[in-house]
This record gives sequence, structure tokens and C-alpha cells, in this order.
Amino acid sequence: MRLSILRHGSSTRRMIGGLIGLVMAILTVLTAVLAPLTAAPGLLAALMTVWFVGWVLGPSGAGGGDRSLRPEYFALEPIPPGRVALGLLASSFVGVTVPVTLVAFLSLFTLAIRFGAFAAVVALLVIPVQVIFFVLASRVVTALSGAALRTRIGVEITAIQNAAVLAVGFSIYMLYQAVSRYTDVFDLFWNQGVPAPYDTVLLALPPGWGVHAVLAAGEGDVLAALGLTVALLLASGGLVAGWAALIRRRVTGPTTTPARRGRGLSGLLRPLLPSGPLGAVVGRELRTWGQDPRRALELRTALWTGVLVCGLGLAVGLTFMIPLAGLITIALAAMMSLNVYALDGSALWQTILTPEAERHDVRGRQIAWLLVFAPIAVLLSIGGILFTGQGWAWPWVLAILPALVGGGVGFSVLFAVAWPAPGPEPHRHGGDPLESGDVVGQFNVMFPLMLLTAAPPAAVTAAGFLMDRPALLWAGVVVGVLEGVLLGWGLGRRARGRRRTSGRPARGTGTP
Repeated sequence: MRLSILRHGSSTRRMIGGLIGLVMAILTVLTAVLAPLTAAPGLLAALMTVWFVGWVLGPSGAGGGDRSLRPEYFALEPIPPGRVALGLLASSFVGVTVPVTLVAFLSLFTLAIRFGAFAAVVALLVIPVQVIFFVLASRVVTALSGAALRTRIGVEITAIQNAAVLAVGFSIYMLYQAVSRYTDVFDLFWNQGVPAPYDTVLLALPPGWGVHAVLAAGEGDVLAALGLTVALLLASGGLVAGWAALIRRRVTGPTTTPARRGRGLSGLLRPLLPSGPLGAVVGRELRTWGQDPRRALELRTALWTGVLVCGLGLAVGLTFMIPLAGLITIALAAMMSLNVYALDGSALWQTILTPEAERHDVRGRQIAWLLVFAPIAVLLSIGGILFTGQGWAWPWVLAILPALVGGGVGFSVLFAVAWPAPGPEPHRHGGDPLESGDVVGQFNVMFPLMLLTAAPPAAVTAAGFLMDRPALLWAGVVVGVLEGVLLGWGLGRRARGRRRTSGRPARGTGTP
């Protein structure tokens, strides 16, 4: 089944991901070949840890991974849950990621050759075991993340995990500037390896056991080399047992997510909401953002990304990104919200079958989005400027933030209507962090659109700085506000029209 799905599915993304992974794998092998022998084990252990983090955090991120085969598909089949778990585990090895990882792990063999024949034999034993361990760890962590989404603390932990990856991506230039101050560090690492005691820690952790086994074999410690190999086998066996238990729970357990209690934002704002259909939609959306596991994860991921960007700036001593954390948060919130209609599942029929409901539905969703995300972005922006004392950021933030807010509230609802990515029913949102619809294509389009949205007010503000004309700085603020209002209102109107036409009954049938 897995091979058939891969043959008939889109191959563009797999090809691009495979090429990037292959380049990283070749660089890993070259490190094992070219690095000095005294430094190579520590460097390779660090790279193995990076590969492990990629395997564990990559698939368990929101919306990532491949969920073409799900345990629920076999719930009604006369197949024992244990056999379903083993079958799904075997299918995990079919694809591009495992062969690419296997290429990267050939670095263990190239390193072992430098230590002698016995080390090379140990490497040939360790490589397949380590690959199996990585795949198993990835599947178990993903399953645990799905179970954690049923609890509030689990949602927070998963959101922080996703936000950490995004924050590093947004702060890559800042991190580069921080590291470039210490260019000699790279030469130090390459010639002397990872400094103590970090090299010992890396070799003692499971991702580094393969390198440790090769190093022990090269030093003639047969018991240590074989013991580490057996330890990897035992750890893999424990992961298999944990995976089987988690799959058995998903196949035989309840599929609903317990309701979340508490008033939340909707309860606090209920006296202020307008009466009638519009207020009802706003209240429903506010409750959904607070109680639905998938929506709550998206909300917290956007929030924690802005916070972690500030934290990274403080950690590396570069604070110029901190005033811009609110802009990052609002842009990411728009990207996280572009599939809200599909997340409603079959409940969407309630509004489709209600005459003239699309106007209140679209505008109510936009108002709720503003109430949820705009205050967070404003507080992060103002707090970042006041905390760092960087007054230069005021014109930029005042000009760009309104444009991004309007673009976010407009583009997100338009994408949700025009380009939905079907996923599981809302009561299944707490079962698997990967089951949220494939929105990679929408993300790839939304990101440049948000950059284009920020361009006009940013250009006017930049002209004011370059020409030293305060009037242009205020003009940038006016441009940002006008653009935000036009985008929010106009794109919402377009989404309402698209929503009306897409929900009409087919001509001559009388049914939608």
C-alpha cells in the first residue's frame, strides 16, 4: 500500500527534500573522511545528534510528515493491533528519508576504516541498528505528541517545540552575526573537535552510541563496542513495545477528544460581543481558538515564536530583532490560520445550508482573528521597543504592523475558503499532530504574499530615513494603515463572495 501511494502521489516535494537531505548526508560523510582523527569522533557524534533531532522534531511538527497510512484505517479489519503496529512500522522505512539517512550513516563506516578492520566490522553492525533506532524514535515521539495534544500542558510543549524550530529559522541572520564574531571557533572545532565535557555527553547519548562503538572498537575495547551495539538493539526493542502500545490505544480506544473547560477569552469578551449572528460567530470562533487542540496549537505556536525570537536575541547579545518580534508573530499567525474552514470538518455544512450566513461567518471569523492575534503582536512590539530602548523601530513597526494585520486577517480567510486542505473531523484533532491537512503549498504562497504586504509601508519608511524627512515616516504609517484596512476588508469581501458561490446547490439538483 505504501509503495502504491508513493507511485501515484506527487513526487516534486519528495525530490526536493531528498536532494537537500542527500547534500547534508554527503557533508556528514565528508566530515568523517576529512576531519582530523582526533576531532572526527566528537564532530560526528554532534552531527548524529543533529540528524536525530531532525528525525524526532521534523515529522512531529504541526502539519509535517506523511500520514497516508493511519492506524484508524485498520480499526475494523480482523487484524490484531500488534500486527497493525508492525506493518505500519515496516511502511515507515519505505520512502526517501531512510535511504538518505543511511547514506549519512555511512560516515560511521568511513570513520571506522581510519581506525582499522575490527572497527569497520562494528560499523557495519551498528549502521542498520542505528537507522532502525532513529526511525522508531521518530514514530514514538510523534505518537506521544498526538496523545499530548489531548492535554493543555501537551499543547504548550508541542507549541514550544514547533516555535523553537521556527524561531531559529526567523533568527538565522541574527545567529549568523553572533557566530561570525568568533570565526576562530570553527577552526577550533575542526582541529580539536567538540570540547570537553560536551564530547563525552554527546557520545553517551543514544544518538552517539554508534560513534562511541566505533571509537571503542578502534581503541581495542571489544566489550564496550559490542555492549553499545546491544544497547542500541535493546533500546530499539523498547521503542517497538512503546509504539505497539500507542498504536493499540489509537486502534481500539475512543476517537473523541475530551472537552476543555474554562471561560477563556470568549467568556471574558461575551458581554462586549454584538448580539445576533455576527456576535454568535465571533463567540464561537473565540471558543474554538481556545478549546480546539489544533487551533490552540496554532495560536500558541505563533505566540511562542515571537517570544523565542526575543529570547534568542537576548541570548546572543543582538537585540535588533526583538522590536520586530510582533511583526513575525502576526505574519506567522496568518500562515497558521489559512486552513480554518477545513478544520471545521463536516460542521461546515451548518453554515453552508443557512441562507445568507456567509457574510456573518466570514466577518465573524475575521473579528475573532483580530481579537486573538492583534493584541499579542502589539504587546510584543511595544514591549520589545521599550525593553531594548531602540526608538528607531517605532516608525517601522507603526507602518508595517497595520499592513500585516490587515493582510493576515484578509489572506488567511481567503485562503481558507479558496484553497482548503481537508483533514480529520474536529473531534479527532487531539489524536495526531500530523493530521491537519497538507498546507505546504498554501504556506509557500502565503509567505511571499506577507512579504509583499509589508513592502509598500516599508519602502516609504525607508525613503523617509534615507532622505531624512519625518513627513515620509508618518506617510509610511498612513500607507500601512490604509493598506491594512483595504486588504482586511477587500479580501474578506472576496472570501465572502467565494464562500457564497462555493456553497450554492448544483443547478438542477437542489442539493449542495
